[in-house]
This record gives sequence, structure tokens and C-alpha cells, in this order.
Amino acid sequence: MSFGVPLAVLVLACLLAVALGARSVGLGTTVDALWALVTGNADAAQGNIDAAAVLSRVPRTITAVVVGASLAVSGVAIQGATRNPLGDPALLGLTAGASLAVAIGLALGLAGGLASVLASSVVGTLGAAVIVYVVASASQSLGGFSLRRLTLSSPDPLALILAGAAVTAGAMAGTTALLISSPAVLERFRFWNVGSVARAELSDALWLAPVALAVILAVVALAPGLDALALGDDLAHGLGANPQRVRVSLFAAVIVLSATATALAGPVAFVGLMVPHALRRFAPANHRELTVAAALWGAVLVVSADLLGRLVIAPQEIHVGVSTVVLGAPLLLVLLRRRRFV
Repeated sequence: MSFGVPLAVLVLACLLAVALGARSVGLGTTVDALWALVTGNADAAQGNIDAAAVLSRVPRTITAVVVGASLAVSGVAIQGATRNPLGDPALLGLTAGASLAVAIGLALGLAGGLASVLASSVVGTLGAAVIVYVVASASQSLGGFSLRRLTLSSPDPLALILAGAAVTAGAMAGTTALLISSPAVLERFRFWNVGSVARAELSDALWLAPVALAVILAVVALAPGLDALALGDDLAHGLGANPQRVRVSLFAAVIVLSATATALAGPVAFVGLMVPHALRRFAPANHRELTVAAALWGAVLVVSADLLGRLVIAPQEIHVGVSTVVLGAPLLLVLLRRRRFV
């Protein structure tokens, strides 16, 4: 699989994202403004209204790239680790767990800045992941549940989805109860919970981008283990892989990537489910190629969704948490219709 095409599309999408909006700017001015930012002359460019418009869109575009790549790769990792084609941070309750943890943090006065929101997201995502996996694994155990017998084998896909639905419902109920009981928390939480990159700060995006890149590269390095897991645990052992170690590493990567995306943009669903399935239509040779392609196309999806949301009802906007579903749902239905969903 060639990565030149998605990389070129991503660059084009980013250029359009910073150039177009309520005030559209020509390509020349856009390039000049970006060059001023790169060379450290952004303050001088702020005097030009068009250049200032371009620079104001840079933080949200970088954030969209980080969020899209993180969610798409987390989808590849969780689908491969669980051998569940419906694996997705939102469907398995990880996003709802992060939202509940952030709401609790806001209620306690802890989650204000990015660092505290990120910490809350990690704790919530980790808690939801542990509950879902323990419940799904326990459903396969005969004679009752025992922590001693619990191993990191691949749980039943249906059990994972049902456990994820239960955790999602419980976390959403807890979040709603907190918001109803505390109007002050509701006022702060509603701006975060909508799923948006509109309030992105460049410093936040640049702080978390290296974290996301490092974890994505770790998933790429673990890709041979994903190839082995696709054959089943017994064959994976025969090929020299350690399924439990691979799953622990992948789950850790999913937690960090999901928490990073959620901390930056709030809950954004559908990306981790849709992008890997869309790419499997082109039958990538292995999970390493699939992971890299998912990172690029996931970034393209979220950047495009953000741009579409700003153009459709300009000068108002549709938040990216809504526009990703609008873009992704028809594509998934087409894939299902052609029986290329799984």
C-alpha cells in the first residue's frame, strides 16, 4: 500500500482547512502566513487580517490531525487485540468512561487545564477498559468468575460489545446525574462534551502531538504481533509471539490514544470504527501498513469533517463530533451493503 496518496491528501486538506472558513483566504496569503509562523514571524503577520485568519485556524487543524490519527489507530489496535470488528473506543465504553471522569474532576474542582483533563481522561478510560474486559472475559468462564483464572485471552466479541454498552449506559447516567445536580459543572462541561476542536490551543496540540506520535509508532512496532493474533492465540504462540504481552501493550496504547484525543477535543465517536473498516476494503498486506494508513486517513477524516462543519452553515459551525458521523455513516452503510464490512 502506497502512503503517498493519503499524505498528499492530508497536506491538501490541512491547507484548505486553514485557508477556508467564514473569511476565505487565497493560497498565496495562506502559504505566506504559514511560513511566517514556521520562521517565528507570526506576530508581524497578525497585522494582516487575512494572515490572522489563517493563523487562527492552525491550532484547530493541528488538533484535528492529532485527534483523527489517534482515534483511527486506537481502532486498529483494539480491533486487532480483541479480534472484534466492532472494536472502537466509543462502542466499548472508553469515551463514556473518560467523560464521566472529567465530569467528576470538574465537580471536585480538579479538571481545569489540559493536564488535569488529560489525567482524568486516562483514569476514566483505564477504568472503563478494565471493567469491560473483566466482564467480557468472565462471561466465558465456567463455574463463576475468579481473578486468578482471568487471563488476557481474546474475549467473545459479543460479550465485549454488550459489556461496552452497559459501561457506556452506566457512565452516561453517572455523568448526567452530576450535571443535573451541579449547574456550575454543567456550564463548564457542555463546552467540552460537544466534541469540538474550535477551542483548541496551539500549545496544547503541540504538547500532546509528540505523545500521540510516539504511541502510534509503538503500535506500528507491535503490528507483527497483531498479524499473529489474527491467526488465534495458539498459532500466535507457535509463531513466537506472546499474545498476553501484545494485548497488554496494545490496550495501554489504546488508553493513551483515546485519552489524548478526548482531552483535546472531547468525545469524538465513529473515527476508530469507520477508518479501519474502510481501509480493509483495499486489503492492506499487514497490520503495519494498516496502522500507518489509518493514522493518515483518520487525520484526513477529522480535518475534513471540521472544515465541512465550518463551511456548511458559515459563519456558524457544526462541531466535529457531529460532522464525523455525518461523513462516516454513509460510508459504513456502503461498505456493509457491499459486504466488505468484516
